[in-house]
Amino acid sequence: MGANQARTSDLLSGAGIAIAVISDSFNCLGGAEIGQANGELPPTVTVVKEADCKDEKTLDEGRAMLEVIHDLAPGANLLFHAMGDSPGDLTQALNRVADHGAQIIVDDAVYFSEPMFQDGPESQMIDRLVAERGVAVFSSAGNAGLNSYQSVFADSGRYPLGEKHGVAHDFNPDPNKTDTCQTITVGADAFTILSLQWDEPAKSISGGKGSTSDLDVVVYDDPACKHASQAWAIGGSTDNLGGDPVEVVGFDNKGNCHRKTVGLSILKVAGPAPGLLKYILSGSSLPSEHPSIDEYRNTPKTIASAFGHANAASVFSVGAVEAGQGKKPLVPSYYSSPGGLPVLFDNQGQRLAEPIVRKHVDAVAPTNINTSFFSKTRPDLEKDGKPNFTGTSAAAPHAAAVAALVLEAASKKGLSLQPLELYEVLRRSSLDLGDLGYDSSTGYGLLACDKAIKVLSGE
Repeated sequence: MGANQARTSDLLSGAGIAIAVISDSFNCLGGAEIGQANGELPPTVTVVKEADCKDEKTLDEGRAMLEVIHDLAPGANLLFHAMGDSPGDLTQALNRVADHGAQIIVDDAVYFSEPMFQDGPESQMIDRLVAERGVAVFSSAGNAGLNSYQSVFADSGRYPLGEKHGVAHDFNPDPNKTDTCQTITVGADAFTILSLQWDEPAKSISGGKGSTSDLDVVVYDDPACKHASQAWAIGGSTDNLGGDPVEVVGFDNKGNCHRKTVGLSILKVAGPAPGLLKYILSGSSLPSEHPSIDEYRNTPKTIASAFGHANAASVFSVGAVEAGQGKKPLVPSYYSSPGGLPVLFDNQGQRLAEPIVRKHVDAVAPTNINTSFFSKTRPDLEKDGKPNFTGTSAAAPHAAAVAALVLEAASKKGLSLQPLELYEVLRRSSLDLGDLGYDSSTGYGLLACDKAIKVLSGE
């Protein structure tokens, strides 16, 4: 990304710039003080709030992100705040780190109840921080990759579990054929999440009457949808009437060393048929743990899987490219979520006259990189004895560090860049990848710190 040239040629280090990371945890595994003693982290990291370290999900990914930033912008002041368990926790974390002086915030938080077709409170908080407080916010795009399904609800006329459980959606686009069962595969030894949403405003965001439709997701142990699972599928049958139009299903395949192919049905239990439904299947960035949709996959125009605050109006959304293994040309990581989800409702829950499709992902940055500790369970792709930090979680802190170097360079030139101006500099200077110009998978291209600084000088 040219950050080393910027540090050397322009004598930049990110000095005077405060960067906050919002992620799972900082030092629940222990060892942060060793990293500080060895120069992997600055002597002081301001931990605004640590996670509950009893949670098995706390892997200190936040510390890994901080190490990435310190490598690229060693003079920056670093802060950390745990992401918590809900979108409301993120809203609070964003506000608190801004109160502690963060000029740049980067997060890798994913909450499966965040809305797909409307801006939630966390997205609205990002917009306020950018517009009113001058804070630049960078978010990882997510690791769902191409695992999204989008359609109008197609009434099959079939009731596989009886009428009281609802009519099944027909996945088959052929009008002469009907298929109420879709096969998907979940990862080995992994917990996979599916978030299904449809085109109604969320009561938790805009109040009002909430969803007028109730949809359920049924998971079957076999791909032919003959035996419904209750043992390892969690959720999928919330009563949505008067609430939010979202169903979240968890697939618990932990302890099984093999990937598992299952059947999936979507049932309309009550209310009108949605004009648009979409689900996103999220999992790990590791190949063995990454899920897949095996049939009725979306077309290139409907594959968007970056959702929630990663699709906020004022966020800079970061995807991942494979790096560090001699791969040329650089290509998006298979799990990196593309942008392009339409926003259908305003903050008051009114349907927009025209959908808003924002140009996210904004840019991409490297993944498969080394840290001092994260994590022994990860693959060593370069065979250098150091496990790799993978996922868009590894890419996002690269963007925050580059932004710090650019802000420092601007300050030295007597310029005061507002967040949207900073974003534009980063986009204009990115190295185009993929399709010519902007595309939803790589955005405007690979972040290029040295070129961004030239853009500041009008070159």
